Amino acid sequence: MSSIGSRTGDRTGWATFAAIWLIIAGSFNVVEGITAIHRGNYLANEFLFSSQDVWGWILLIFGLVQLVAGFMVFSDNPNGNLLGVCAASFAIFIWFFFLFAAPLGVLIALIINGMVIYGLTTGREP
Repeated sequence: MSSIGSRTGDRTGWATFAAIWLIIAGSFNVVEGITAIHRGNYLANEFLFSSQDVWGWILLIFGLVQLVAGFMVFSDNPNGNLLGVCAASFAIFIWFFFLFAAPLGVLIALIINGMVIYGLTTGREP
């Protein structure tokens, strides 16, 4: 007997969590990227690159990749799992650059991205 929200197809609850998180994070990154591009050189000397535009474009493109991966996981496309794992791994790598600036935020981001990777790599239900 199946209830609403139990699972779709062979996707596990972890994979559903990962897909939802990829869509949420991707949406935030798209909005933040558009905002950074719009603000231009407002904080030009505060970033690794000389222009906030560069970070805006990186966030915008990365957010779109996360959105695509999340929707691919929801559509049970196996390439979505691979794309989602790559996106979460890249996010973990990027978050390490902010370790001393926001240690609690980094810890939360590392745990959530680790859970996304776990959810996408645990396999399918029998």
